[in-house]
Amino acid sequence: MKIYGAGIAGLMAGCMFQNARIYEAGSFKQSQHKAVLRFRSSAVGDAVGIDFRKVKVHKGLWADGKSVAPSIQLANWYSDKVIGRLADRSIWNLAPVERFIAPEDFIEQLVDRCDNRIVWNHKIDRDQVLNEKEPIISTLPMKLMAQFFANDMSKEMTQAAPDFSFAPIVVRRYRIPNADVFQSIYFPELETTLYRASITGDLLIAEYVDEADDYDFFPAFGIKRDHCQPIETVSQRYGKIAKIDDAWRKQFIFELTHKHNIFSLGRFGTWRNILLDDVLNDLAVLKKLMKTTTYDRMRHAAK
Repeated sequence: MKIYGAGIAGLMAGCMFQNARIYEAGSFKQSQHKAVLRFRSSAVGDAVGIDFRKVKVHKGLWADGKSVAPSIQLANWYSDKVIGRLADRSIWNLAPVERFIAPEDFIEQLVDRCDNRIVWNHKIDRDQVLNEKEPIISTLPMKLMAQFFANDMSKEMTQAAPDFSFAPIVVRRYRIPNADVFQSIYFPELETTLYRASITGDLLIAEYVDEADDYDFFPAFGIKRDHCQPIETVSQRYGKIAKIDDAWRKQFIFELTHKHNIFSLGRFGTWRNILLDDVLNDLAVLKKLMKTTTYDRMRHAAK
């Protein structure tokens, strides 16, 4: 078996399918996830053999230079900023939540578990995917897979194909000496591209839509910029993905599986906004689907 993509979803798949070889177009550094990593349970850590820390995360909302309560206006501003349309987002609920935090070297540990099976800097092209005889788990963006298989799709599927809109995010990371708190603050105002900043232990992560600006968000945490040590600024191309027609999405995934023995996995591979907890559940489903009939796969695709 082959796994395309050595992001977190691909590495998780590599831990579950220990005979699979993993192919990644970028380098180890380029595959790194830099935004906030929190889990709703310890299941992912348990599955890959890595201890997670159970914590309580406190949340806040910052606008007009002060902490505020959620409102329709702020919720709509935030939604428009992060996904470009009006939809209910998580800022409506600011109650503390229990989360499980992976160690900061979580990705490095996943890589260590799969390292002798990862081929870095391996360009994956259409011919390679089309001519593959082994089963494939693909975490490649569905946008790319749709381009690879455009000639294989029916006229109806081609005409109904979505635009696959997405937007990059920029992540700035800082170290706060002697800190050990777990907090997130949302920034709905349109004067800044910053939409969320979080402290995980002593690591402060600020996330921006498109490009980072110089908005001073530090007072929202009651701290000063010069108390924080800058680590890095990185861009993640597929930071935000727009929802597509669900019927088309499911049909495309089914056809990849039925016609080409390609099993889609992860946020980009299935083009839906999911948590890594969901990826673990999807891996369990994939294991079953690999042993089932076309009829069973059709039933699953219809769900």
